Amino acid sequence: VLERVGAAIKSLRRAKEENPQSTTILILQGVSITQKARNDLEINRDAVNHWFIIEDVIKNESKREEIFELLDI
Repeated sequence: VLERVGAAIKSLRRAKEENPQSTTILILQGVSITQKARNDLEINRDAVNHWFIIEDVIKNESKREEIFELLDI
């Protein structure tokens, strides 16, 4: 799981390098969010602007609204 989080961060970093003005959003499964993953996401805030846990998005209307606002929809 940590390899996949690391790979996602790496991909979003490349996207930011190509377009520094872009906003990056990462949506992860709750099982992916270990303390190490949280630390990696915090350390890489320059590459990952926003991240969400999919289960929270499904269950929590305010989380859905937050994503919709970010996507401007």
